[in-house]
Amino acid sequence: MSDLPVPVRKRAFPRSVSLLALLLLAGGLAPRAAEAGPSAAEQAAIEVVDRFIAAWDDPDAAVALLAPEASVRMVEDQPPIVGRAAIGDAMKGFMKPGVSLTVETVATTVYGPIVVNRRIDTMKTEGEAEQVFPVVGVFLVKDGLIAEWTDYLDR
Repeated sequence: MSDLPVPVRKRAFPRSVSLLALLLLAGGLAPRAAEAGPSAAEQAAIEVVDRFIAAWDDPDAAVALLAPEASVRMVEDQPPIVGRAAIGDAMKGFMKPGVSLTVETVATTVYGPIVVNRRIDTMKTEGEAEQVFPVVGVFLVKDGLIAEWTDYLDR
């Protein structure tokens, strides 16, 4: 027998696959009757996310729904933006005069403090063709505020 170490093959999974596995696992660990619907805490988390999305045209109102040290990835492959002020500045950079954003939430799922929604975000800039983005948003809500948010393009 050889004393040489056996090579170990490591597999890297995309973040979206890891996140999906986490969500499925979380759902499996806390089963409840489907007809029972979300708990009061889960419904409150959904409402925070819904209010946050509805406030996107007013970045100051939107960031008030974020934890002070919130971490946000508006695009999955970008580094996170951390803190209300930095996130507000980034949102203001998107929502310039002449730009409008329409958000259609297609579906929402909640697992404890994690809210996942499928959306169609449509951005219109005066004089340009509208841009349509199918998105999956993942939000972590703690103490009534969004602590983390990442958007994944739904390709």
